[in-house]
Amino acid sequence: MKFKFLLVSVMLFFVCGAVFAEKSVWYINDNTHTSKQFNEKYVDILQSLMDKGFGINNVNVNNYSKSDMNTSQCLELFDRVYKYSKNHQDVVVLMIGDSNYHNLYGFLKFIKNREPKDANETVKIKEHKNIYEINSEMLKLYAGTKNNTLTKIIGVVYDSLMETGKKQTFKPKVVPHFYALNSSFVIDNNLMATLETYRYAWELIKTQKYDEAKTFLNSILEKKPSQSMLYYALGSAYLSEKSEGCEFKALQCFEDGILVDPLNKDNICYKGLVLLYMMYKGEITAEVLYFVRGLNEYITNPNEELESIMAINTVDYDKKIQMINDWILSDMEKLKNKSIIFDTQLVFTSYPEDIPVNALISEYAKSTSKVMYVDNKEDIGNKSDSVIFRIAKRMYDFLKENKIMN
Repeated sequence: MKFKFLLVSVMLFFVCGAVFAEKSVWYINDNTHTSKQFNEKYVDILQSLMDKGFGINNVNVNNYSKSDMNTSQCLELFDRVYKYSKNHQDVVVLMIGDSNYHNLYGFLKFIKNREPKDANETVKIKEHKNIYEINSEMLKLYAGTKNNTLTKIIGVVYDSLMETGKKQTFKPKVVPHFYALNSSFVIDNNLMATLETYRYAWELIKTQKYDEAKTFLNSILEKKPSQSMLYYALGSAYLSEKSEGCEFKALQCFEDGILVDPLNKDNICYKGLVLLYMMYKGEITAEVLYFVRGLNEYITNPNEELESIMAINTVDYDKKIQMINDWILSDMEKLKNKSIIFDTQLVFTSYPEDIPVNALISEYAKSTSKVMYVDNKEDIGNKSDSVIFRIAKRMYDFLKENKIMN
């Protein structure tokens, strides 16, 4: 919903009339390794450099950065805005890709297009279940009272995690609390109060008051256990604390948050599952996959996060990363093709921080003459304005030297 609002806002920006300059530059950043303030300063500096170099109002720099925007969301923004835009975009500067490893929006579409469904495949019809029924079935699964066939199907078979040389049927260590099965469980509809609690909890987390945040959230959840976003905040507090075994405690929070509101596709705890599954190695990924496989059996219309994890369906970290890399490259190719149609110059840039996706972006950009690449590598620990100025000046010099803005 928020992303759709962004698209509508951007389209209205063009339709209603922006500052029309002779040349125009888009700057799109997923904010994973730079802050909102960083992007605002970067755009302001680049705009000042453009004004000095090409004259005021001759080049207009627009900031379309959005936190966690992945390549598929960028492609949607790129495509839809061009469809409704009245002025031409000469350059699009992109610092994207890293969000794909924890934001799986669009991944399912990529997989389905790459691996078309077998026309003869039998589609399993699921019986609709309510929150109580879903929790009851999941409790049986974790208690080991489900039939052996289903348990074996859902159980993750692996050998590398245990390093025994023998394949073993995975048995979960993290068990949800199944709060929805308590006789005292009621759904709290006071969303405003929950949002205030959520914001306050995040203030504590951001200021590294983890114990205080956990104590506060647990005290609220004891009285009102139905608000999924508070479980997400609690799990995030454990992950931010980075103590030993924090990912297992966080997983229990996310599982609890999902099971108190399993049919809500916007339940933020699904995002927590993706984060643990994609960003961590080892046994935690098997724990996530066990829960997801079980839940998928009982939800008639699962959301995109759940289906995406099912599509990846492996505990092998390298295989997961390769699938995401393939998706990123596929979207980059689509962005390139769109830029050719729209007669726009794409400029991919690295993240300032030295991270693996930089190499993927660089190799792709250098493999084709249709896009360009700028290395933004800097000391990310130094967040002074001088660092931002150097990165913006590097882009300005690059565009000027390659005569892109002429």
